[in-house]
Amino acid sequence: MSFTPLTNVDEFGGGNVQSGFSVQALFSLVNTATLSAKQKLLDIQSRRSAISIGDMFEMQMMMNHLSQLSEMSTSVVTATNTAISSMARNVKG
Repeated sequence: MSFTPLTNVDEFGGGNVQSGFSVQALFSLVNTATLSAKQKLLDIQSRRSAISIGDMFEMQMMMNHLSQLSEMSTSVVTATNTAISSMARNVKG
């Protein structure tokens, strides 16, 4: 997974200065994992009583993966908000 930095042209040297990042990739991964989990639930629902232990393990792994991706995305956004708030407080003071 890679982050695509948002860049601006530096008015002093003409080079690129990183001014932020896009979390769209994280949100896209969470959406994809959510769709996969929903599809697996629909597959299990359509078979009704023919659920195997393998299906249960696969569903458990998918839900763990979704939980980790969701937690990671939340942590990145929270850390960014905390950093921005800290910078804003320092500017005010």
